Amino acid sequence: MKLNGAAVATVAVVTLLSFLAGTSDAQGYDFFYLVMQWPRAVCNHPRSNCRPAVPQTFTIHGMWPQTNSGGSPQNCPGSLRDVRSSGRVDRTTLGAMDRQWPNLKRGGRDPNSQFWTHEWNKHGTCSRMQPQDYFRRVVDRAASVDLLRLLRSNRIQPDNRLYRQADIEAALNVYDPVVKCNDVRSGGRSYKQIHEIRLCVQMDGNRVVSCGRRTQFRSCGNGDIRFSR
Repeated sequence: MKLNGAAVATVAVVTLLSFLAGTSDAQGYDFFYLVMQWPRAVCNHPRSNCRPAVPQTFTIHGMWPQTNSGGSPQNCPGSLRDVRSSGRVDRTTLGAMDRQWPNLKRGGRDPNSQFWTHEWNKHGTCSRMQPQDYFRRVVDRAASVDLLRLLRSNRIQPDNRLYRQADIEAALNVYDPVVKCNDVRSGGRSYKQIHEIRLCVQMDGNRVVSCGRRTQFRSCGNGDIRFSR
């Protein structure tokens, strides 16, 4: 059966709408990863170039838009030259960011703002939020989750010991996050250590939720994992 021009156009529109209905929201994402990093795992490398005072709690790395298919939109329009001096984030939020979201690495006149600016330009610009709303949601969501207390309540603490992946999974099962490891050498041996914990946050940034599947371990191998002191 041949279709006339109007019918072809109608089919094309219906096909396009069906495709859009199955894709992510307008800016191209379905949820966020709130990425919390363990500072000792960032800084216990010979060339880490970290600042002297290493925090003893999880700190924010960023909040990254994600798609259900595994994509991550990046570098959307709306970049800033410098978050702190932009006038787009209020002083109360900047103070919370200084406490919860420090740049662990040395460098520049204002390392913290350099870090935030990088994270905003790469990830925050794709959040469909203004800078004030984005940064406020990041620090509020991070403050609502005490990962170190949760792990310690399950007898997992930063003491350089090795812990079974099953025990870490059980401790974090309320969130079912992604646990990412990196490598550290100690006593002539190489170990996998807890580096980041990636929590799922609703698309509007208003609530940390379970990621909806078993905890995933990335770059952790199959053995026990060190929680570095």
